[in-house]
Amino acid sequence: MGMELSEASIRVQPLIHQKWLFLADKLERQPDLLGIALENIESWIKGGRLGDTQMLEQWKQIIEAARADRQGMEALLQLLREESEEVRSLKSCSPFAGVLTREERDQFTCAWSH
Repeated sequence: MGMELSEASIRVQPLIHQKWLFLADKLERQPDLLGIALENIESWIKGGRLGDTQMLEQWKQIIEAARADRQGMEALLQLLREESEEVRSLKSCSPFAGVLTREERDQFTCAWSH
């Protein structure tokens, strides 16, 4: 039996993608916010609460490349704006907590609940 998506889940998927697009746009305008993600990665790895840190290490490489040059930033922005299954897996371990303000997050939370 295949996995079926509920009607609510189908409605939420585009909103989740919109949140990633919003995040990409914000990081493009304010690349200094990448520091928050790197701090999260360091803290989470040092905290040892995550078993497998492979995805965090992958994010760290991507973000450091984005901070290093424009090509790296373009690669990060493209990844954030992409919707493939591989990218969804990486996004499931997102280090971007704290980059969006509460008000920005609430825009998406309120939309999900309606």
